[in-house]
Amino acid sequence: MPTTRARRRTGAGASAQAMADTIRAAERRKQHLTALWALPLLVIPTAVTAGYLAAITTTRQAGIAVTIGVTVLALRRIYRTKGSTWATGAAGERRTRRILAPLVWCGLGRWAVLHDRQIPRSRANLDHLVIGRCGPVYIDTKTWKAKNAKVHLRRGQLWYGKHPQQKTLDTVLWEASRAAEVLGHPVLPVVAVHYAAVPAGGLISSGVTIIPAGELRGFLRALPKAPGWNRARIASARRLADQHLRPA
Repeated sequence: MPTTRARRRTGAGASAQAMADTIRAAERRKQHLTALWALPLLVIPTAVTAGYLAAITTTRQAGIAVTIGVTVLALRRIYRTKGSTWATGAAGERRTRRILAPLVWCGLGRWAVLHDRQIPRSRANLDHLVIGRCGPVYIDTKTWKAKNAKVHLRRGQLWYGKHPQQKTLDTVLWEASRAAEVLGHPVLPVVAVHYAAVPAGGLISSGVTIIPAGELRGFLRALPKAPGWNRARIASARRLADQHLRPA
């Protein structure tokens, strides 16, 4: 279960960061247990022995330095972290939030943006829901950082490096469909990619648009206006989404 602190997080990436915090807390507990037996049985005897040998062959100060150095290196090894895909994902969602924020700040009511919303009757969540004169758009953030891995199409199917992404697109389509059920209007599905190279102008596969995250604002502003989506309807849709899509 997420910690109390994790449960109180809100905003873009909140649910992913809560999971990352939970995983990190469990990792830290295991590291403490390792340190409890490793320090007295392995680290301290090894450090003292190495320091003693250094002292008798060089100087006392060198022996002390070696003892401290061995201890510090051992503790760093015990407490090193492997990182978390959840933390990486949460950071990506926060980057997307910052990209989208000017739409609301300067939009004069023409845009509404919701982040990290729980899908009803599901454990899944919506990364970002944007509502504008183009109608509603669902944006799923992907933080793809594999070295030299490009996002491309192969026979019409989306690939990230050597990995097919059809399951990813199927999930995005399902999430957009659940948002559409709440809003009573079709929702355009979009994947915003951080770091990995995506062709300028984006790609389309299985009805999902895939674009570099940095192009999001320009992409949204360029979408054609949908009939009836004025400021009043945008505000109404925002209230409806707030009512049925609670913060994750």
